[in-house]
Amino acid sequence: MRVLILGAAGFVGRNMLNGLKDSDLELTSSDIIDLESATQHSKLDITSLDDTKKVMENVDVVVHLAVHSLTASFKDILMNAKVNIIGTLNILEAARLSNVRKLIFTSASSIIGKVNYSPVDEGHPCTPKTPYAITKLAAEHYLPIYQDLYGINYVVIRFFNIYGPYQNEGLIPILHKRLTLKQAIDVYGSGSQIRDYVFIKDVVPFFYKAIKNDLIKNVLVNMGTGKGVSVTELISIASKILGVKPVINNLPSRKGEIDNYVADTKQLQSVFGNVPSTTLEEGLKETFRWLSTT
Repeated sequence: MRVLILGAAGFVGRNMLNGLKDSDLELTSSDIIDLESATQHSKLDITSLDDTKKVMENVDVVVHLAVHSLTASFKDILMNAKVNIIGTLNILEAARLSNVRKLIFTSASSIIGKVNYSPVDEGHPCTPKTPYAITKLAAEHYLPIYQDLYGINYVVIRFFNIYGPYQNEGLIPILHKRLTLKQAIDVYGSGSQIRDYVFIKDVVPFFYKAIKNDLIKNVLVNMGTGKGVSVTELISIASKILGVKPVINNLPSRKGEIDNYVADTKQLQSVFGNVPSTTLEEGLKETFRWLSTT
């Protein structure tokens, strides 16, 4: 089975390549930047339909991780839409023309916007509060349309707060840096905001199952643990691991930030038979070991 990983140079992509390299899959990869450590890697800008078509020839399954990020979306909304919406449509068109069997797409829990209830299930209403979240929601809607029209099967894996090695931006890398340098940690709002943190190495086996199992198709699942941890608790656990007393800098809440929520994992359990299980403390220890070497 020939599998193409798009966005392979990113945080999730690198973990995917490492986690699947010894599997029975024939992996190819692409990204807008070169990745010297990967074999069968090609440089690709997904906003070019012609280039996307070439990369996806003779591919059975596509893992779509290519993305213009949340933080970048605030600086360039047009580029965010171009990459995340037009780029995704280019991938779908190329998949249609190449007779790709299945496309696995990573979405984001931030599409929920206003949280009406928690745990948040896959049917929760979506009211996106950021340009990035809008693009992810749009892509989610295009997938079933392409399935209906052209028979391209899909799996949407909606990430909650993924963390781990190769992640260079986001709350946990910032937290590690501030604690190790004994700098103040910015806490927006009360610090009681609850999030669902998922260790990236727990995620890879779900992608393998989605790739290999033909019965897993045309479904959306939350990729979460179902367990909530507040920002204050996260800082406390991280500080204990590093043996540092944190200094907190309290700031007003940020625009577009979602209220307290965790993933409802019943659908994930039903489709895949299990849920991520690494504890936050175990995951942070491994993540911090990696961050300390970079």
